[in-house]
Amino acid sequence: MRLLAIDTATPRPSIAVVLDDGAPRTVELPRLGAEALAPAVASLLASAGLVPGDLDRIAVVSGPGSFTGLRSSLAFSRGLARAAGATLVPVPTFEAASEAIPVPPDVDFLLEALRGEVHRRRRRNGVLSPLEERLPREDASLEADRDGVPAIDVGSAALLLAPSAASLARHAPEGEPGSLVYGRLPSAIERFGPGESG
Repeated sequence: MRLLAIDTATPRPSIAVVLDDGAPRTVELPRLGAEALAPAVASLLASAGLVPGDLDRIAVVSGPGSFTGLRSSLAFSRGLARAAGATLVPVPTFEAASEAIPVPPDVDFLLEALRGEVHRRRRRNGVLSPLEERLPREDASLEADRDGVPAIDVGSAALLLAPSAASLARHAPEGEPGSLVYGRLPSAIERFGPGESG
């Protein structure tokens, strides 16, 4: 299987390409990764001797994460998948983080959600909880301390998630639906509501 993975949703954006059962070739993108995405993908594919039409799957980190980064990477990935005839595989941020950091088995993964809040997903006995939460950062830290588990901030842990997304996408069932998760509504909607339909 030939697979490309893209992450511009998290603080260390990256891309990775995997050929069959080989190790991922990974490239870290500049902090504003969305702007460098197209030329970086073209360069990485060329270095692996591939063109887009050679790809079987394209994985994209699907959130929560940066609103702009998520929109950019999903739009790019969707367009590339259609053009290449590849399967698009969304990979949730915390699933990629859990793949990247498999131990300890009990941990709380956190990701900045702005306004003093974090997104949180817990792993117990090596299994991620099905629910993702948004709560004040202080509460998340206190609860991790109370439970005696580390709280790992995905943004501060210097993780490159594209290789982990590639690994998960390689084993994803064919045709399994995925979705994009921004994590929070745009500020105007949070503050004033959705408005009236036209």
